[in-house]
Amino acid sequence: MIEKITQKFKSDPTLYYGLSIAASWAGVGSMMNSITLTQTYGLVPSMIWGFGNSIACIVFGLVACRLTTLRELMRSRMMMYLIGFMSIFQLWINMNGIHDIFGDTVIGTTGGTVIVYTVCIGFIFLLLKFGMIRNVLTDSGSWYMVLGLVAALTVAAVVSTGGRNLSVPALGLEWPNLRVGIWKGILLVPGPFTFPYFFKILDYNDRNEDQTKHINVQKSFTIGGLMFGAYMLFTYVLAMTSFSPVLNFIKAVLVSLIGISTISTFIYSEYIVFGQKLGFAINAAAVIFWPFLISLGVMGVWTLMASIRIYLVIAILFMALVLKAARRSAERQVGA
Repeated sequence: MIEKITQKFKSDPTLYYGLSIAASWAGVGSMMNSITLTQTYGLVPSMIWGFGNSIACIVFGLVACRLTTLRELMRSRMMMYLIGFMSIFQLWINMNGIHDIFGDTVIGTTGGTVIVYTVCIGFIFLLLKFGMIRNVLTDSGSWYMVLGLVAALTVAAVVSTGGRNLSVPALGLEWPNLRVGIWKGILLVPGPFTFPYFFKILDYNDRNEDQTKHINVQKSFTIGGLMFGAYMLFTYVLAMTSFSPVLNFIKAVLVSLIGISTISTFIYSEYIVFGQKLGFAINAAAVIFWPFLISLGVMGVWTLMASIRIYLVIAILFMALVLKAARRSAERQVGA
């Protein structure tokens, strides 16, 4: 069965990449933060944040596929180490999310902690052996499950709440509220530029090391962004509903499933950046030291990481543009 799916992926990986991109980008915060922003600041600020969330992968595909000097810079050891460091934050964010989401269920945060450790240890060893194709296929399969489960959860939550009893949020058109949505949306757009796995997809597509078909990979990033955007629409409806204990447990399973897909990507990212031996050590250390970050919560770790990466990405893009301009100038001088 796995072999058959692998051959289908190799013959046309466009959709598989798109699904994996959406699953990797989503993370636990996509649903939890969307619901929180909608209920706290209003629907419009939350949708602005969601728009930034949805176009981030599309923007990355557009820029990375056209600005070749960017990819050259990101292959340098210094840049790879920088985004490898950022990946540890992403790992912690999703570990925190799975831990927190089970707090209101019968499993509790203790059960959430057990799930986190089980998932992380499992992927550390699985991806150490199998790598790229297994990560793509695991992500793509999980994203189908996410879309099906979020649709079912939304319908069930609306029905149980009752159409007339939906808690319609405020629009949130006040400037302080809009400012929150705009700023947090801006913080999201640079995010994919710090994903080692996304640069790996670009190189994997170009090198064709195991006879996987070469495609227009920019299309996959567009598909990933659109699929993520479709998923985000459900979160706005969920923000208007209430959850029974059963539905709350289903929500926890959904969020953990999203988080697991992202965790696998960032565990694999450490292997991409640092190789198997050092990557294994870094992944193990990240899991060991994770308890010290639990108190920050999902939004706390995310804000810390996002505030750092926006300046990093601006600097990287600036260097790539300078390098491109310098090469064009040199080519003109040679031509003259």
